[in-house]
Amino acid sequence: MRKIVFALALCSASLGGPLAAQDAPAEEGVDLAAEGETGEWDANADPLREAMAQMEALFPREPLTAEQEARLPAAERIVAAMIPEGTMGDIMGQMMDDLVRPMMEMGPSPARATAARGLGMVPFELDLDDAEAAELAALFDPAWRDRQEREMAVIPQVMREMMTVMEPPMRKAMSELYAIRFSAAELAEIEGFFSTPTGRRYASESFVMASDPRMIGASMEALPALMESMEDIEARIAEATGDLPERRAYEELDAAERERVRALTGLSEEDILANLSGDAGDDIGAAAEAAALEGEE
Repeated sequence: MRKIVFALALCSASLGGPLAAQDAPAEEGVDLAAEGETGEWDANADPLREAMAQMEALFPREPLTAEQEARLPAAERIVAAMIPEGTMGDIMGQMMDDLVRPMMEMGPSPARATAARGLGMVPFELDLDDAEAAELAALFDPAWRDRQEREMAVIPQVMREMMTVMEPPMRKAMSELYAIRFSAAELAEIEGFFSTPTGRRYASESFVMASDPRMIGASMEALPALMESMEDIEARIAEATGDLPERRAYEELDAAERERVRALTGLSEEDILANLSGDAGDDIGAAAEAAALEGEE
């Protein structure tokens, strides 16, 4: 199930993450920092709501000017040619076949995953052949084959529904971007090109090509180089900050400084020490793992 979730997330991200973000304005009155009028942190704030509000704040949208509003109808016609109604659902259906199913075939088989889950183990820890894995899976879940097939049948339906929801705001965001970035004359030229046979072909293919497996494969191919770059970044950051004083641990603060920390955060000494020891993080991690396992059942 985790492979499915990862693959679906990759599909969704490849289709419209940046554009969806462009179309996510912060609502008026939303408390982006979950703070009260005093500016103090509200520990009772909904974590998901607060996180989403912070994400929205990363992508603020200025209202269109009068000139941009005037260009919007032409921009909408152009985007309608690029993303006709139902396009994203069709793309997702193709991506399910081209990307998700191959990813599902990677790694442990469904039988091995079912057996490992029943034992509280990682699939790769089980030294079983296919027949043994199937036998063991049947003990824990007699319907494991049917369950796998039904899960895989539901997922394309869900993703198509998700893309149907995403499509209108994406078209809206793209239309606004075209109205912002292109003049009336340029939009007229683009629209004129799209009225030609080649232009119509380009309009229908340009958006689809961005989510082609070839593009995703190219991104995967670049991952090793990206990882090396990340390692280089860490080394360069260490060099750039090498002359700065060392960070201070909580234990290194004097009594007055510790008291100030507790006053600012509202945490007790015991809470802080538990956080630093990892006990709190272990509890959160255990809860998250339990929730993930429950979701796979």
